[in-house]
Amino acid sequence: MIEQVASLVPFVYDLQNSTLVLHYPYLDFIEAYSLGLIAILKYTAISAAFLLAIGILPRISALLFCLSFGYLFLIDMSFYNNHYYLWCLLSFLFVLVDTDKSISIIDILRGHTDKQISDFAVQSFKILITIVYLYAAIVKINPDWLQGYPATLWFENRGFSNARLLGILMSYSGLMYDALMPVLLWFYARKIVLIVPYFLFHLINAQLFNIGMFPYVMILAWLLFYASDVQPLNVFLKELQATLFTNLKTTVFVLFMGYNILFPLRFLLYEGRTSWHRQGYYFSWRMMLDNYEPIDFKFRVKLPSLNEEYYVQFSKMITYRQFQNTYNDAYCIWKVAQKLKEDAKLKYKEPNPEVYNIAVVALNQHPAKILIDKDLNLAAVHYSLFKSNKFINEF
Repeated sequence: MIEQVASLVPFVYDLQNSTLVLHYPYLDFIEAYSLGLIAILKYTAISAAFLLAIGILPRISALLFCLSFGYLFLIDMSFYNNHYYLWCLLSFLFVLVDTDKSISIIDILRGHTDKQISDFAVQSFKILITIVYLYAAIVKINPDWLQGYPATLWFENRGFSNARLLGILMSYSGLMYDALMPVLLWFYARKIVLIVPYFLFHLINAQLFNIGMFPYVMILAWLLFYASDVQPLNVFLKELQATLFTNLKTTVFVLFMGYNILFPLRFLLYEGRTSWHRQGYYFSWRMMLDNYEPIDFKFRVKLPSLNEEYYVQFSKMITYRQFQNTYNDAYCIWKVAQKLKEDAKLKYKEPNPEVYNIAVVALNQHPAKILIDKDLNLAAVHYSLFKSNKFINEF
């Protein structure tokens, strides 16, 4: 996790080169207030990860890591990464279970090896990892993935021959792996016929894609399934039932798992293609699912009282990473439009500035399409978080 902190923090520092922060809805208070705060959070996360790893105050260390790393991760939507999100969930789970009863490096050095962590704790981590894999499989059941995209485009861009065939093979092997592997691990984690493909899949992903520590963490997660079989699941459920609503920790655990089961499914509430309108896209385990290419992207600001208009040099407003999360996301486009509206009010004393956007985007193998109604004044539009937004063109 120290490596993951090191990879995240430069994005936070880069916000100095941006004129705005793309806050998550309802999380505007999570802000990069100062370089000093960022440094404190950075070293807190690093120290907490180290202390948790060696076993010093493990639950407190896990909580500190969850809060500090989670804060950094949630500052700006352009930082979003499924794996960063997973580290926050795993660290919170360390807080909920009896982590202090596991045998740590410090315990071994001190000769305290008579401790025993509960089956409840082990099963909890196995369940969370299973949820991640199964939801990653569910979202892959869509027309583009089943036709081999965006994997085909990835191979084409790197000059592979037979890119189409390779794209199909990678798409279907990824889908089958995510759907079957977590279930098989519960029953056959000690079988060599399962261990070999499990390790190979993650090692190949680590070499082909820039996905940080995720493959290595998942390889080590195999030990959870190797160390226990499925029988203790009955004990797990009985313990859960016996203490529910009478034990605060158990109740929080149930709410935590309920959140992980239900929240990723919110994309079902919206009409149209999730990868196009991006509502319900985040925190839903949509890993490497789509390829976006901006064909044309610009903002036009109109000043009615002055009878003037101008185009915005958008690349000078935000960081490159923010741009990568803006041109294909209607919510981010709307957020930038609100920023441009306020800027126009302040600079030109225009009481009712109008902001228009042209976003022509190619999604996977499809012809480029216009994402948002280019004749709609975004400055006067309300973005709804809980229902479909009509100003987003249908795919």
